[in-house]
Amino acid sequence: MKNIITLTFIALVSLGVNAQSLLPTKYGIKVGVNIANIISTPNNGVENIDNTSLIGLAGGFYMEIALNDKWYINSEVVYAQKGASFDYDFIHDYDVNHRDEHNTTNELKLAYVELNPTISYKTPYKIALNFGPSVSYLIQSDYIPNETNTSEIADHELLEESIYTEESLDVGLNLGISYYLNEDFLIDGKVSTGFMKIGEVSQETYTGDASNEARSNVFELKNRNIVFSIAYLF
Repeated sequence: MKNIITLTFIALVSLGVNAQSLLPTKYGIKVGVNIANIISTPNNGVENIDNTSLIGLAGGFYMEIALNDKWYINSEVVYAQKGASFDYDFIHDYDVNHRDEHNTTNELKLAYVELNPTISYKTPYKIALNFGPSVSYLIQSDYIPNETNTSEIADHELLEESIYTEESLDVGLNLGISYYLNEDFLIDGKVSTGFMKIGEVSQETYTGDASNEARSNVFELKNRNIVFSIAYLF
């Protein structure tokens, strides 16, 4: 992880040095809020989850590299809190005429270090249009499942809790807009969509037929975020 941060810092500094012959490179800090959510894809025959956004923090270091008076590369290395809360229900058949109905509420909290090399076009109206890729590395995850059995049968089979399997790397796309309050301050809004699976939630149940074979309900998750922030340049 330290090597990744070091290489990223060297790359950003190198870009800034190379751009010195054009216009001055500006450095700064950025802080904001991340309205985080997920996109879920279930396996065949499984009802999808019902998800709700989580509010997290986002902030880090910002660099504005001028290519000319209109086009810029705005590179940033930020810490971002992501995740979502979500519910899903399932039916567990494990004996003849014996069915349990389960409701679950889950909370997934993730923290990433992101590298966002953004291409920015500045209009004459203090507005800049931004787009570019995003590369995120997971540094912390916390999955909190909570399951409720709604069956009227008191003596029911205990099931294992659902399992979250995480992925360390995420790659996505950022689209946004910035407004320059003055030469030193700007406000920024962007939508970020992840292209890679960040993890999956699985819950094992049983079919209840003659074979009573185990079946896994699997939900593949991707990140989706809206970020509002303010940056100070110096």
